[in-house]
Amino acid sequence: MIFHIDGNSFYASCERIFRPDLAKKAIAVLSNNDGIIVALNTECKALGFKRGDVFFEVRRKMEEKGVAVFSSNYTLYADISSRMNLIYNLFAPEVEVYSIDESFLFFPDWNTDYSEIGREIIKTVKRDTGIPVSIGIAPNKTLAKMCNKLAKKHGGIFNWFNFDKNGQDAELENYPVEDVWGIGYSKAKLLKRHGVHTALDLKNYPLLNAKKFLTITGFRTVQELNGIVAIDKIEEKPRQVVMVSRSFQSPVYELDEIIRALSEYTQEAVNRIRSGGLSCKYVSVYLMTNAYAKGDQYFNSLSAELPYLSSYLPEIQSVANELLKRIFRPNYKYRKVMIGLTGLAVDNCQQFDLFDTAYNRKKLNEPLMRAFDTINDRYGRGTIKLACGLGNKPQDENTPAWEIRREYLSPRYTTNINEIPLTK
Repeated sequence: MIFHIDGNSFYASCERIFRPDLAKKAIAVLSNNDGIIVALNTECKALGFKRGDVFFEVRRKMEEKGVAVFSSNYTLYADISSRMNLIYNLFAPEVEVYSIDESFLFFPDWNTDYSEIGREIIKTVKRDTGIPVSIGIAPNKTLAKMCNKLAKKHGGIFNWFNFDKNGQDAELENYPVEDVWGIGYSKAKLLKRHGVHTALDLKNYPLLNAKKFLTITGFRTVQELNGIVAIDKIEEKPRQVVMVSRSFQSPVYELDEIIRALSEYTQEAVNRIRSGGLSCKYVSVYLMTNAYAKGDQYFNSLSAELPYLSSYLPEIQSVANELLKRIFRPNYKYRKVMIGLTGLAVDNCQQFDLFDTAYNRKKLNEPLMRAFDTINDRYGRGTIKLACGLGNKPQDENTPAWEIRREYLSPRYTTNINEIPLTK
């Protein structure tokens, strides 16, 4: 038995937890640099706004209609997500986190009322986190995802087993094929040319044709619509590459400023590989102007191979800075710098050259990085960082141009003690 649980309007619901004044109010959440709308609740959709709207184009209209706008607060969203999954683990023997707001719960074939378990989960999550969730219950993941969408129209829970075959087929017949998990726009377009318009049509689609035209993924989707368990639990694989980049909120001209940005991104990239117990063999740096802006354009990149696998931040940062200096050209309006770490592997056993000392790398560097990680994990990312590209500029100056624009950022209520809301 599989439950698919989804946080309803998750980003907007997270922003509403500590803002009871926003109950039943329209809420929109923006992307990095407050560029476009990436999430919105039902009330906001009812006003005519949609995901992907460019914010500066609809900003005045949103103000007129009283929409509460927030910059993406991923620190808050990730923490609420982890709390929700802790609750899921209290109920289910096994939980698979599918995304920040979606999880699959796996139950054995108990002789019990699964709908009642679902109602208890909904009540507990709402009470303990403030987030409303919907639950789809089915024998496999594809049907569970579909039942979750149906649950939003049926009081929060939709149990596939509450219907006989005729009832199930009736639901499939009213479900558009493009909304089936694993069937995207291009596959749906192909299927419609074959007369497949609904999930019921896809259920009855010949498996031979499914394998021929939809590959193995579509083949398994058709099997699951017929009640067969064909899509396994996702086994997390080691990363193959880590890339970190963000567009600057305004053009940057100075090399020193770009190095400061690169330092922030490199620290984040190294943290990601270290969290997976990995090290990298190659470092790449990309530098570019804004392709959509007027003026001269420039794009360049450069890579370097490390002499050995490394996850030592000062070493990787030094290489990245050197690469940046080599591709930097003055008098351009730079809009983005990107760091890429590739050749990732577990650094358990490696061959050193004759003059290298394992003592220096293993006995000194690794404990230093562990202390670095521990401090930032405990007190927040960026508590300590490398002093790269600081030049002669004071640290308390105005926000640098390369920092992300977050004019509507809410407090990190659950992870920063200085931002806990106070009552009068």
